Amino acid sequence: MSVWKKIGFVFSFSIPVLILAGFYLPDQPITFLSAPFSYFVIPLVDYLIGKDQNNVIKDEFDGLIQNKYFDFLVYSHVYLQFFLLGWGLYVLSNYQLTNLQIHGIIVSQAIYSSTIINVAHELGHRPGKWARLHARLALITVFYHHFTIEHNRGHHVRVATPEDPATSRKNETVYAFWFRSITGTFKSAWEIQADLLRKKNIKVWSFRNPMLVGFLATPILFAIVLGAIYHVKGTILNGPLQFLVIQAIVAVLLLEAVNYIEHYGMLRKKLPNGRYEKVNPLHSWNANHFFSNLILFNLQRHSDHHAYASRPYQVLRHFEASPQMPFGYPLMIIMSTIPPLWFAVMNRRLEQWQNKEVSKEEIRLMVKEFA
Repeated sequence: MSVWKKIGFVFSFSIPVLILAGFYLPDQPITFLSAPFSYFVIPLVDYLIGKDQNNVIKDEFDGLIQNKYFDFLVYSHVYLQFFLLGWGLYVLSNYQLTNLQIHGIIVSQAIYSSTIINVAHELGHRPGKWARLHARLALITVFYHHFTIEHNRGHHVRVATPEDPATSRKNETVYAFWFRSITGTFKSAWEIQADLLRKKNIKVWSFRNPMLVGFLATPILFAIVLGAIYHVKGTILNGPLQFLVIQAIVAVLLLEAVNYIEHYGMLRKKLPNGRYEKVNPLHSWNANHFFSNLILFNLQRHSDHHAYASRPYQVLRHFEASPQMPFGYPLMIIMSTIPPLWFAVMNRRLEQWQNKEVSKEEIRLMVKEFA
């Protein structure tokens, strides 16, 4: 991996920098910069820079995994999330802002909070209590604590099958998918966790159930914060409450939009024994655009992630044989909100992909390298 690419992952801090710089540097606060940056500037830079076809070589693989620099980047975002939430509450409680500025802070935080779910996704796949703890802390801020439970034990097992609520179906709109995935993943997470507890002879309705703890943690955290603001200001302020609730809702919708585009129309073959073929890099849409992958910790190299879920982001590989998106995630998310445009572009690609022959040898090479 080149030095410039290593340094490039620092661009993951772009949105927090824009939020703070936009507020403090100009004469009048500009609070909405993260939206045009995320959905216009990033796709534009992707177009100008192009794609990243390079994979790490075997000799540097172990060194990159053990390099603490990459760990520092992801862990620091968890603390930055709590800082920005506190900062946003402070600003909304103490500054006289216009409605546009208030809405800008909320939207900007919501966009960053959606990337925090991606950070939790990365940490939630890592072994060890420290990584899992940080993943759960991050998810508490957006009221989606159950994500790692369902994602790791549900989605990764059932991906690209009709049984997976987080796999979008051909001709399903993102709006229909939002409802099906949000409700379905919560139900799935509850069932998975309940089954695990029963096997250990632990009561489901107890505080040893992470689902219950996570479900209660967010409203308790929000209530404590809002109560502290009330104690200091002597009144209930609508801005902070709207800030906490809306940033969580939008963050979850953006996460689920990512789920929508990652596996749109993908289906694994059902074998004669009733099981599905093993998950491989052919069951996820890939986007190998250089700049957006730096921002998103290589999340768009999603095919390799599903082949090896525990592989850290810095060593995820690009497979040309995997189904390829025409653009990076930010622009694809915008496209998904316009169903006629999405279907016109992606149904054609999906059908072309379904008619494409990929040899068993290609699949073997994809999943065995560095294994």
